[in-house]
Amino acid sequence: MTIEANQIVVWVLVFLRTGAFFLGIPLFAGKMIPVKIRTAFGLLFALLISPLVPADLSIATHFVGAIILSINEICIGLLLAMTVRMTFFAVELAGHLISYEIGLMASNSVNPLLGSTDSTITTLLYYFSLLVFFITGIHYDVLKAFILSFDLLPIGAFFLTVSPTAEFVNEVSNVFIIGTLIAAPFIALNFLINVSFAVLGKAVPKMNVFMTSFSIRILSGLVLLVSSILLISSYIIDSSRRSVEVMLDIIQPG
Repeated sequence: MTIEANQIVVWVLVFLRTGAFFLGIPLFAGKMIPVKIRTAFGLLFALLISPLVPADLSIATHFVGAIILSINEICIGLLLAMTVRMTFFAVELAGHLISYEIGLMASNSVNPLLGSTDSTITTLLYYFSLLVFFITGIHYDVLKAFILSFDLLPIGAFFLTVSPTAEFVNEVSNVFIIGTLIAAPFIALNFLINVSFAVLGKAVPKMNVFMTSFSIRILSGLVLLVSSILLISSYIIDSSRRSVEVMLDIIQPG
């Protein structure tokens, strides 16, 4: 069995797109999984799909062309990964909003997946969204869409030709919309509690409204959080499935 130079170049370019993709998708993007394991996973995945990937290496006949193609593949992989992570950015935004509204913004915990310190509610929702993401099998759809990306944008095709900027900006705007929708019940709850205790403070001037409302806000917020698990799950599932479709739409020619 002989391996031609073109096959090696194709495999390297496939690995660059695959490696960049696995650096940005959920679970693999944090510090919990070592870089060596992520690299090995990308190498194995590239080996499996590289024989089936269409490629045009006409520009890679010289050193500069090979570098341009390499940067292009890395950009494509990162673009696809960021599209998948938009749902999790929305969940993190919702976690910060919820923590602020129910008075738990000062309660911080370490998120070992991302290697950062976030509010406890944000970390909890991030873990929950990961759990929903894998239980519903959306990760399989993400991998299928990633493989299909080589048919829509083969090796050697430049992603700038498909003008992904408008679609990507639209997805970024959806992060704020979805995050606000998830946190909307908690914003309404905080408003009702503030109005109720403002009226109560006028009726009972000697009552310590601030301290009482603080405890009521936390208790009511936690009860509402448990009660709205199904609503949050539906937003996560719908947004994740939509991100799979956007993965393919964002690199669709024309």
